[in-house]
Amino acid sequence: MGGAADTITARPLAGPGGTPAKPQASAAKATGAGWRIIKFFLALALIPGCVGLTLGAFDHFFNLSSRLSLSVAGPNTLFRYFIGGVVSFAILAVLLWRPVVVYVFGHELVHAMATWMCLGKVSNLAASTTGGQVTTSKSNTFIRLAPYCVPLYALLAVGTYLALNTWWRPLGGYIQWLALALGVFYAFHVGFTLWSLRRDQPDLKPDGWLFSLVLIYIGNLAIFVLLMGFICDGQITSAWPALKESALLGWAHAHHIYQNLGSAATDLVARFR
Repeated sequence: MGGAADTITARPLAGPGGTPAKPQASAAKATGAGWRIIKFFLALALIPGCVGLTLGAFDHFFNLSSRLSLSVAGPNTLFRYFIGGVVSFAILAVLLWRPVVVYVFGHELVHAMATWMCLGKVSNLAASTTGGQVTTSKSNTFIRLAPYCVPLYALLAVGTYLALNTWWRPLGGYIQWLALALGVFYAFHVGFTLWSLRRDQPDLKPDGWLFSLVLIYIGNLAIFVLLMGFICDGQITSAWPALKESALLGWAHAHHIYQNLGSAATDLVARFR
């Protein structure tokens, strides 16, 4: 695919007289290093929580799949179409065409959208097979990591379906095609996210690799649960209840894990007294 890399150029807004504001580089560097250390230990503390949330999602969908007899050959039509979309993209990417530019453009566009949500300004958005760049007036963790969590094209597919279903005509009879499209676009998102993370991504450096990867995992897990909530139940409105139920089960698992770790730490300290 080539060595595509992503770059956010964060340029501060102009100061009085139109001259760019000049931050104190040494102070900013020291502050940034301090925050990275804090975020590293926070990431370590969140890892058991990630395990708990993963177990919660597994519990929710295992119970749901048992009730629905969920399988590729089972009665759940949407699941079969979703898997068909995943397989279709895999065949496309491996044998025919790898849409690198499409991914890079979407990646940079999500950076831009996250910047707008943070009331920032965007310019110079560019995408090519060798990488992408977007110039923003600000940068933060949300802006930097959003593209690794948000499956833009899958969201566009859902938004298009809902808009047509609401303002054009009912599309309930064609919902299986939405499931197929989501399979394609979700596989696209996961595949290219993993591909991009294998490269030297500047987005992950300001917050530290471990902290960034933990947040990316949590974000992608939440998106997966929302998506599967719809696929398994056949109703878009089922996505949020699936996330809520999985989160509650995940918290129970995480709480148990943290309790066990706390007990183990207490026992270890007691042995050295």
